[in-house]
Amino acid sequence: MADGYYRACGRPMAALLPTATGVSKALGGLACAYAEGSAMLVISGGQLSHLPGIDTAPDLAGAERNHPRKTLKARLVTESATALPTLMRTAFSTMAGPCPGPVSIEIPVAVQGQSVDFAAVSVRASTERSAVPAGQVAQAAEWLAKAARPVIVAGAGVLIGEACKELLTVAERFCIPVLTSANGKGAIAEDHPLAGGCVGQSGSACANRLLAEADLILLLDSKLTDIECRAPVIWIDADLADSSRVGQVELGMQGDTCSALAALAALVSTAQYHAISLQRSAYLKHLSELRANWEARLDKERADESSPFIVQRPMAELRAVLERDAIVVVGTGNVGDAMVQMFPVFSPRTYLSSTVFGAQGWAVPAAIGAKLAMPARQVVCVVGDGDFLQSMQEMAVCVMHCIPVLFMVFNNSGYSSLRDARTQHSGRYARSEFNLPDGKPYSPEFAEVARSFGLESWRIEHPYQLGPALHKALNSKGPALVEVMISRESRGALDAFSDEVP
Repeated sequence: MADGYYRACGRPMAALLPTATGVSKALGGLACAYAEGSAMLVISGGQLSHLPGIDTAPDLAGAERNHPRKTLKARLVTESATALPTLMRTAFSTMAGPCPGPVSIEIPVAVQGQSVDFAAVSVRASTERSAVPAGQVAQAAEWLAKAARPVIVAGAGVLIGEACKELLTVAERFCIPVLTSANGKGAIAEDHPLAGGCVGQSGSACANRLLAEADLILLLDSKLTDIECRAPVIWIDADLADSSRVGQVELGMQGDTCSALAALAALVSTAQYHAISLQRSAYLKHLSELRANWEARLDKERADESSPFIVQRPMAELRAVLERDAIVVVGTGNVGDAMVQMFPVFSPRTYLSSTVFGAQGWAVPAAIGAKLAMPARQVVCVVGDGDFLQSMQEMAVCVMHCIPVLFMVFNNSGYSSLRDARTQHSGRYARSEFNLPDGKPYSPEFAEVARSFGLESWRIEHPYQLGPALHKALNSKGPALVEVMISRESRGALDAFSDEVP
């Protein structure tokens, strides 16, 4: 919940875990927050250090973001109540600094019983960020102006660093297509003429083609670990410690991405802009054609009238009924992969997912946190049935506290993403469906379960039911659930490395 809260509004939330038992249940959430760079404060009455997955060494530099043993940016322990003010200041400056992440403060039982007098102190995190050297900015601007087929690839750090406005200015001044990583989705409105989509296996064919053809890549707060970069890279990041995972870095610029982008845009005069625009007219026409081809492929899936559904059809209906700035919190598996491709996002911090860590059960509480952070926004949790089973009991929190989240559960009676991945990589079929002993499919009636919790709910089996049910659910005064029956044969993401057009 604290992770979803931070990603929706950019402000950290504190989680209180009074005992070691509570801490052990938080490991998945902590690991996901660390991998995605979400700031949160965990106040623990138990010991985090004895649990698996907790590295006791502070990670104040934010390096090794995907290190499997890391779940905390720093672990602070107090031996006395008098040390708490200082520790709080350290915690805030660490968790919300240039490389955000979760920080814990352990308060042993003996310390909890102490009392101490102290003067009120501010625990606000410092907003100071290091600037990129002007010489490097000038060099980057020169290369970007001369390149024939440059692309910008934006990661989650652009969202975290509130640099989306500056990103758009640079893209427009230099006439460069903007691609995003999956967790950078929303850094640019995806209906903007310069938006090329997400890169990677579950991205778009348009984005992957542009990246493959690029002669220069401006990489912003991303590692691009799942794809190959052949072109020279200009990399701007708050932490350049692990450049081996980026590709051919010709220019590494460590510092604040927002100010670096603003400085880049300022170097383009009006005359230069007109010259670059004329020079790149054919390139931008190519971008438009690639986008049209990709949209034609998606339109075929959006219009599918099968019953049970393929996953893409309900996603298109959801986008049609939601407000432009609605927040969508997405689970893992085939549903998450398809959402990256099928669901256009128009505003920063409106698409939240556990892309890097892939934690089952993350989406439901994260959606509650997002709604608490932005109560005036529509908030929808889009999740598969296996994922929903991990944390569906949190529907009770929504009912007790009148938190109007819409849960959209895609029910195909199993973990089809695990089945598909195992078959693809090993050639062996893995049974991960939910079946009875006689082989018949098994599934809880999620709509009925939701009603028993006190939610309004609908079970959708035919296309004509989708629109009316979603409208009613979004207009509900409290939490609601829409269960959508999905074919077991439905795959998640389309082939994002193929240019095939239907």
